[in-house]
Amino acid sequence: MKIQFNAEEMARLMQESRAMTHQLLFDVALAEKDLRRQPATGFRPILWHLGHVGAFESYWILQRVKGDASLSPHYDLIFDPIKTPKDDSLNLPPVAEIEEYLMQVRRNVLDYLFNVQLADANPLLRDGYIFHMVLEHEYQHQETLLYLLQMLDPELKRHQDNSDVRCQMSDVRPEMILIPRGEFELGSSGYPFAYDNEQPPHRVELADFLIDKYPMTNGEYRDFVQAGGYQTSSLWSEAGWQWKEENNITAPLYWSFDGDVWRVREMFSNDELKLNHPVTGVSWHEAEAYTRFVGKRLPTEAEWEKAASWNPQTQTKHRFSWGDEAPEASRVNFANQHWGTTPIDAFESVPSAYGCVDMTGNVWEWTATVFDGYAGFKPFPYKEYSELWFDGDHRILKGGSWATRSPILRCSFRNFWRPQFRIAFAGFRCAADV
Repeated sequence: MKIQFNAEEMARLMQESRAMTHQLLFDVALAEKDLRRQPATGFRPILWHLGHVGAFESYWILQRVKGDASLSPHYDLIFDPIKTPKDDSLNLPPVAEIEEYLMQVRRNVLDYLFNVQLADANPLLRDGYIFHMVLEHEYQHQETLLYLLQMLDPELKRHQDNSDVRCQMSDVRPEMILIPRGEFELGSSGYPFAYDNEQPPHRVELADFLIDKYPMTNGEYRDFVQAGGYQTSSLWSEAGWQWKEENNITAPLYWSFDGDVWRVREMFSNDELKLNHPVTGVSWHEAEAYTRFVGKRLPTEAEWEKAASWNPQTQTKHRFSWGDEAPEASRVNFANQHWGTTPIDAFESVPSAYGCVDMTGNVWEWTATVFDGYAGFKPFPYKEYSELWFDGDHRILKGGSWATRSPILRCSFRNFWRPQFRIAFAGFRCAADV
């Protein structure tokens, strides 16, 4: 599918994205001091991400492609995640100085955007690749900003529109869908952009398998908690049990038991647990333990992607779980529309071709697959995005969340985190052999 690059549309998207970044930083957080401190041990300050998206944009577009000298070697250093470790990222410049740097970068980038020739000879310019990469990079950091803001006490944030999508719980029970054996296409050739780890697209043969129609709900996961799932070692892998014991994990992140009611800390309030919303704040270890509790397993990445994207009637792959049409509010919970999750059957009218619901947006979904390159993988344009993390200790998540921006919702996108990671807006659905 060839999509013509449009400089005006790219400029609009880049400006709109920067406005969203500013909203998250300065309209949500109440005090600058909260932006400058680590929200928790092992995380960079929230403000660091603002300077980083500018330094990344400057390096890749202005320095690597255009050939300019650095606008600020100091910023290149302190906002580089490899050169400056997390614990050395606390002494950040004044906000006004960071903002001026970002504006200067953006002025130069837009001037280049409207004058550059997108020659096929340069793969970074072909089809506007480098501009798509910089845009998606900022989108990904916006979701990271939401993870970090979620870690702050609700009292430290200004309340944003948190309108809820409510639907009557129409007796949604666990239901599995049979995905018949056969080939499908895994990966992406670009729409027009895809990361190196999504490529090359290739045919994969899968046996029959079953997959949950819906993601796992808070209500179902509560049953696991109350049945002693966190105290039953046989449900956990050796590594998962050790992690749980060492960190005193007894429930999903942000859950608390208040008298006789389970509550969860949302972005702006502490609410009673919504039983028909997908569980989130669980690690891969917790998801795996739950699947053993119900006698199932996590789907592989290939199984998940086939159930989400493949159309067996046309033998073609869809970009999103409902088809190729662009994400919008009637199809998916994405891009901070509700500042939280929606019920698992809120988008029942737009299932995948196989009938699976809510596979795009709402919550990321853990898979059983270890992150690695596909056969024929070639790192491009830098190995630190993908190849550096082919370490056997990262698991793949699919589908996007309520915080994910539109292009990253594509079914081929591969998110990856370590199995103990909990702050992503991540849940799961189960699979089973036939």
